[in-house]
Amino acid sequence: MKLFVLANGLLMCDRANLIAMPNLGTKDKPHTTSDWVESPVYAVLIEHPDGLVLFDTGCNPDAMNGRWDEASIQRTPYIAGEKDSLVGALRRLGYAPNDIAHVVVSHLHEDHAGCLEYFTKSEIYVSDTELAQTMKLYAIGQPAGGYIMKDIESWLRAGLHWNLIEDNTTEYDLLPGIRILNFGPGHTFGMMGLQVDLPNTGTIILPSDAINIAENLGPPIRYPGLAWDTRGYYNTVRRIADLQRKTNAQIWYSHDAEFYKTLIKSDEGYYD
Repeated sequence: MKLFVLANGLLMCDRANLIAMPNLGTKDKPHTTSDWVESPVYAVLIEHPDGLVLFDTGCNPDAMNGRWDEASIQRTPYIAGEKDSLVGALRRLGYAPNDIAHVVVSHLHEDHAGCLEYFTKSEIYVSDTELAQTMKLYAIGQPAGGYIMKDIESWLRAGLHWNLIEDNTTEYDLLPGIRILNFGPGHTFGMMGLQVDLPNTGTIILPSDAINIAENLGPPIRYPGLAWDTRGYYNTVRRIADLQRKTNAQIWYSHDAEFYKTLIKSDEGYYD
């Protein structure tokens, strides 16, 4: 197996999205200011003897050109360079979306599911509850937070091949050495991660936004500013920490700018 990190630009956001109350007010300093920070976005491609696996799909390239609503643009503006296109990154590796056998989507926010519409030949794996609740928001006309109306409409038009991971399925062996981790509610209605066991690099846990940045992991566990279910979030972080200890795994944080700098990007090499 080979694992490639596909750069997909970055979001700008209030650091409070990633970790709750980073600048707590005090009696002597009651009016604190926000930290406006970079939040990297990336996907992961795994070359496996039994087929290509993509974990998450990043942001849609038209995010800032009418795809996203104005509230989302104001909250988390997206910045992408010439080499930050997901499809472009795949092309430079010799692949097209139709070559991807399996797409595992951690959750359906705009920076993780923004390019799902391109993968019409792939099997798309998602939490049953995450998809159901996302579609409920769409049906009542109230997408919230990172759920984008035009993203959802694009999935419906594309006729994607959904594979639903039910709540009682905590782990799902996708291919030898690749395991879907079903975390349940936490950051969103239903979060999923991926465990990849590489021959030389060892075990990598991709928790997506179950752990945004290293500070969330702790100890002590520190919540993000955005969490649908705080108890579920806490239980998920505990589960990931236990799994890390058992497998001596690396945890790859989803939006940690300093950690992201240490990763080998697909244009530079790969992990095996």
